[in-house]
Amino acid sequence: MLATTPFSCGGQSISNVVSSEPLFVDQSNSAGFVTSHGKRAVQNECLLNPARLKKVFPVITPPNVARDLSRQCDPERSAGGAAAVDVNGDGLDDIVFTRLYNHPLLYINKSKKNKVLFVDETNGSGLDKIESSTNGVAAADIDRDGDQDVVMSTLAGKQLLLFVNNGQGQFTEEAQDRGAAMIDGRPHSGMGISFGDYDNDGWVDFHTNEWQSEDFAEFAVPSHSRLFRNLGASGKPGFYEDTTKKAGLELETRIELVYSFSSSFTDFDDDGFPDLAITMDFGQSRFYWNNGDGTFTNGTFDADLGQEENGMGMAIGFLGKQQKLAMLVTSIKTRPECNAGESLLRSGNRLYYYVGDRKFVEAVDEAGLRNSNWGWGVNFIDTTNAGKLDVVSAAGMDVPWADSPDCWKNDPIHLWLGDGLGSFTEKAKVAGINNTEPSKGVVVFDADNDGRQDLFITRDANTPLFLYNNTKNVGKWIGVKVQGSTTNPDAIGAKITVTPIEGGEVLRGFVGTTGSFLTQDGAVKHFGLKNLKGKIASIKVEFPSSKKSTVLNDVKTNRIIIITEPK
Repeated sequence: MLATTPFSCGGQSISNVVSSEPLFVDQSNSAGFVTSHGKRAVQNECLLNPARLKKVFPVITPPNVARDLSRQCDPERSAGGAAAVDVNGDGLDDIVFTRLYNHPLLYINKSKKNKVLFVDETNGSGLDKIESSTNGVAAADIDRDGDQDVVMSTLAGKQLLLFVNNGQGQFTEEAQDRGAAMIDGRPHSGMGISFGDYDNDGWVDFHTNEWQSEDFAEFAVPSHSRLFRNLGASGKPGFYEDTTKKAGLELETRIELVYSFSSSFTDFDDDGFPDLAITMDFGQSRFYWNNGDGTFTNGTFDADLGQEENGMGMAIGFLGKQQKLAMLVTSIKTRPECNAGESLLRSGNRLYYYVGDRKFVEAVDEAGLRNSNWGWGVNFIDTTNAGKLDVVSAAGMDVPWADSPDCWKNDPIHLWLGDGLGSFTEKAKVAGINNTEPSKGVVVFDADNDGRQDLFITRDANTPLFLYNNTKNVGKWIGVKVQGSTTNPDAIGAKITVTPIEGGEVLRGFVGTTGSFLTQDGAVKHFGLKNLKGKIASIKVEFPSSKKSTVLNDVKTNRIIIITEPK
């Protein structure tokens, strides 16, 4: 089924010459994003201060390792979540924005032609009732009722939060009733959340992450990094069971705590079942192959993955003319003035290409993507609709340790422009991106549906950045929004192939978490078409649960189309 969306707020350049470099304009204030993510507390006043936690969580006992009180502030200075999600079904992506020391915010998109505007409508939304500090956020239709529900992790909170949408952007928190709260008397130090249907039963499951602090965590005590299976196929839509142990995804060991930041369900080996990549700090990143029977196998070592020392965020997409599936993982790149005398090697980012036979090849230096300083969120974006992917990376850390210099807090946001062949060149300042304050999450979405992808970038203890794509001459484009019937309603896991010219090169994408660190992109999959003349030859969508596919021919450009799975 094909439908063309009736909305388009912005204009479209008619030039046949696509700009070689994009232009982004900071419209944060005029767009309505004027509220800070939180504050930057000092040592002994942070959310995860053991003395503070002891008053709320009496089960906390002294850790089995030496206590380092300077690390208590690490989780909140690594924080800053947001999701672009259409909460009211009007065809425009709204923003759900997590915060520290205050309730999360809901910004409703009121954009019109040539005017991007978001209005804070948190009051009365249900989000205003939350007292915990929130962090990672993701959205999906968990109960198949046609609207987007929201899951959030918390920092120093008692539980995970699950908000059920009434279809109008008003939410009721129901995590405990639905089996996903993880209330165990211990504080949460929650990070990113990723949705995926790992057993292909048509109901969306999700994976949570947690960066534990040695000030209160204990070895052999389960973390809040868990896998939750949706019980919809058993007649309980949107209710969950913890299947972490059953699935083989427990991250705990006898000698290490859990430091997971981000995760993504992606079918790398094309067997029809999504695998699970988890980026983790301190050399712990892991990759699990989906066995197709509800269990996973740890294939990190054999696949040549996990080479980064400090895995933070990840972006997954198809690169180069041959559209190879790749995973870019951010990690810290040491600068001599920032090393603080540490012996730990910090050698920067990693770019892994999947080469088949459950193997990856690392090629970050060939791509020119090794150094994003203290990198965090990272994402792929086609900034000029040139039919190739560029890279945006957030960076920076105002470290709480007394013996460290301050130079990390001036790390810039990075923008690398791709050449379409797998090489990238840093051009952030040329593109108008000049931020040098710590930034964390990177959300890619089209705020006004004008065919240009915009950026929403979170900053801990600061207001977010909304960077409007104001490139004069962009290529033609197509936005594809996929809906499932047998497959889950959001069609997470669906694979999209766009063939602009019959017999020519293709563009590939998939529905799921493609850019990840505490954030989620908009649901529309965007494909730049450069200076394509005429219609798109074909668009093919393959659905994971039903194994059915839909092929559309002679598709008009410069619009968003909705493709629904055949029943």
